[in-house]
Amino acid sequence: MPELSIIIITWNAEQYVKNCLDSVLESTREISREIIIVDNGSTDSTPKLLREYKSEDFIFIFQDKNSGVAKARNIGLKMAQGKYLWILDIDTITNERAISGMLQFIEQEDSCGIVACKLKNSSGKVQNSCRKFPSLKYKINNILESVLGRFTFTQSLKQKIERKNDDQFYKEAINSSTPFLVEYVIGACQLIRRKAFEEVGLLDEKIFYGPEDADFCIRMRKKKWNIYYMPQFSIIHEYQQMTVKKLFSKMSVIHIKALFYFFRKHKHF
Repeated sequence: MPELSIIIITWNAEQYVKNCLDSVLESTREISREIIIVDNGSTDSTPKLLREYKSEDFIFIFQDKNSGVAKARNIGLKMAQGKYLWILDIDTITNERAISGMLQFIEQEDSCGIVACKLKNSSGKVQNSCRKFPSLKYKINNILESVLGRFTFTQSLKQKIERKNDDQFYKEAINSSTPFLVEYVIGACQLIRRKAFEEVGLLDEKIFYGPEDADFCIRMRKKKWNIYYMPQFSIIHEYQQMTVKKLFSKMSVIHIKALFYFFRKHKHF
């Protein structure tokens, strides 16, 4: 059994493949690991780039179509043999310090089901990747922020909404250097204990794109496992928020449907 199973899904990610996979190989070279890549029906050069990584460390699954985030990750999770499972986005660049720090923490903290580190983009901006559980209030404010942010004359109103929305984040704790408990961490980087995963189960495949990560963390907490965030470690995440870039796109509609399903499931309005 490898110590670590790394599960990455790809979809039209040609600009990220090399940086991500090279960093994963380098940062885990001293760790017994397997790297499971599930391509979600890419139509660009992603499959070709993936096939260049011919190594016994890699397991590749190529799908004919995009089956959604949860279903694709579940394919990888079902195959994973590791003591720990690391869900990672393809638009990340990892480092040895972060993964070693998270592994050491989860090994020592018996209550920890999931641990995550700080996510920054290449310019150094910190992503609010640990949050309170989604609510209708937070989501409406997020949409308003996005809409108002497109116009110069609405900036003051946008800033007021941002301040009202701040309580969904852990902004002070993120700037510390001490691990702390959170309600949920986004699925771009989640290191999961196998025992906890076996108790909680797979991601909810009824959520095509959206709060599958929050749903998983709610179920994790219901099973009495804690979720930790480690601000002293960080990896690069070139954050892509498709629902903000194209507010009324097909993906946005799918995301909104997923949110309503999530709220009905957990009665979390």
